[in-house]
Formats: sequence, structure tokens, C-alpha cells
Amino acid sequence: MFAKYKSVIYESLMVILGCAIFGAGIDAFVLPHKLVSTGISGVGLILYYVTGLSVGSWNMILNIPIFWAAWKWLGTRVVIKTLYGTLMLSWMVDLFNFLQYDMIIKDPLLSSMMAGITTGVGLGIVYRVGGNTGGLDPIALIVRKYYGLQMGSINSAINCAILVAAIGVVGLEAVAVTLISVYVYTIITNKVVIGFNQRKVAFIITYRTDEVCECIINKVGRGATIINGIGAYTRTPKQIVMVAVNLLQVNKLKEVIQEADPNVFILITDAQEVIGQGFTQPIIPTEVCEQLKSKSITEENHTETVVHNR
Repeated sequence: MFAKYKSVIYESLMVILGCAIFGAGIDAFVLPHKLVSTGISGVGLILYYVTGLSVGSWNMILNIPIFWAAWKWLGTRVVIKTLYGTLMLSWMVDLFNFLQYDMIIKDPLLSSMMAGITTGVGLGIVYRVGGNTGGLDPIALIVRKYYGLQMGSINSAINCAILVAAIGVVGLEAVAVTLISVYVYTIITNKVVIGFNQRKVAFIITYRTDEVCECIINKVGRGATIINGIGAYTRTPKQIVMVAVNLLQVNKLKEVIQEADPNVFILITDAQEVIGQGFTQPIIPTEVCEQLKSKSITEENHTETVVHNR
């Protein structure tokens, strides 16, 4: 019974943890210096400064129409996740309210940076397990679903409007300091969601495919994939070797490839996330790979025979 709901319990606990870190960050580093934020929580902060009603209460009130919109256009499952995340976030912001009265960091700039780190880590944990804290995310999903606009563009436009409105409440200087928090928050959130192990993907165009692959496998310790291609200018067949490596293997990769083929063309780019053997899964031994390959070929031949007989 427990195993059936293990993932749900884990996700729920991680959402609580993420919301707790976010709430502590808002109360400890944003409120003491009367800074603001983006999203619905940013609107909640502005209204808190104007009315005195707690940020958590405003966050719940402002999310009510979002709950309705999510239920109508996105389905029950999204509403449940949104409601749970919003309740936890609102509760945690009010739970750590006592932190705003002890100015932990005196400098507004440093406090803004810490706010970005803590809120980024908090929401990054929530997003990593597939959680949702309401706010602009359901709105962006709805607009993207029906109008085809990108979520990043939608969020950016709404956040700009929130920050402009905040100038009239907390002043231009506080909003300018808040931009530092927003920048740090964005970077940290992405790092937590995607992971801190940066990966690179290399596309290697060479006429010495066998030598290059041998160097990648034996000297770099990575696998590779060969892709057939044709030169656009010469119209001659070429082969492209694709390989994913971590950041520490990039220089070694370039060195061994250029030794194998001095005329090689290499394109190296960032990879948002790499999933599979050697990265998120253990490398399968060669003999196991051969068994899986033989099994796949056998099944394919069996399927072709059945279809032919029919």
C-alpha cells in the first residue's frame, strides 16, 4: 500500500520543503528591506505594503480566479497540484513571518541576492518534483494552449507590469534592487531543476570516423552515435559523430579528436539535460548490450515473418 503512494508522498514532502525555503527567504531577505518580487507573490507583497494584510493571505486570495481558470481549461489534476502548492506556499510565508523583524543582512543588495538564492532553491525543488505553486504558471499554460504564445514571453510581460506598478508603492530604488533578486532567482531555479552537472554535446564532422570513435571510446571513456550526412556545398557523403560529455571532458575530447583528424570540424554546444547510460544510468556492460541487440534483431525478424505469413 505504501509503495503505491510512495512517489506521491515524496512529491508532497518536497513541495513542503521547497515552500518552506521560499517562505523563509521572502520573510528574512525581502520584507525587512521592503523589496518586492515578481509573479503573484510580488502582487501579494505590494498589497501587503499597502493594506497590512499578510502576504500569504493575499497570495491565496489572488490565486482564487487562477484555480477556477485552471479547473476549467487545464483539468482537475492540475488544479489539485496548484491548490496544494499554493496552500503550502501561503502558509510557509506567514509561518516564517517573525524573520522580517530581525534584519539578518543590513545591505539591501546582499539581502536581495540572498532572496534570489533562497527563493530559487525553494521553487526549484518544487518544480523538480513536478509541483506547482499557482501564480503565473497556470495562466501561461492556458495562454500557450489556446493562443500558442511562449510561456517565457507571457511571464516576462506580466512580471514587467508588476514591477512597474511596484515603483509607485516601494520606489524605483527598491525595484532596481529587486531586479538582482529576480536574476539570481532565475539562474538558481534552473540549476536546481536541471541539475548542477553541466553537460556538453559535440557534433564532429570527419572523414576518419573509425579513428575518431575509437579515440572517444578508449581515451575519453564515452560512447558516440554516428549520423549520416551530406555536405551542402560539395554534395559528398559525410558522417557526423555525436557525443555527450561533462564539462571536465571537453578539453580531452578536443585534444584526442584533433590528433585523430587534424582537419576535423567540431561543433560543441550546451546540453540542458542528458538522460541515459553514463549520466543518469549506469553503463551497460558490452556483453549485455550484445545480448539486447541480438534479442532485438530476433524479435524484429519474428515480427517480419508473422507479417509476411499473414
